[in-house]
Amino acid sequence: MAKRSTKDYAAISDQVTRVLKIILIALLAAVLVSQLALQIPAVRLWVTGVDRLEGTPF
Repeated sequence: MAKRSTKDYAAISDQVTRVLKIILIALLAAVLVSQLALQIPAVRLWVTGVDRLEGTPF
């Protein structure tokens, strides 16, 4: 079994960090787009059903 050097671990760590950064940016962009979309009344009515129940007793 070949031993891995510190440089190998550093390279793997850099690759994992790069992938995690991309995932984080994609998730933040998705949250931003979804929150901006909910500011449009037509989209909000299409996506959520809560606005129709607001002010109506159960």
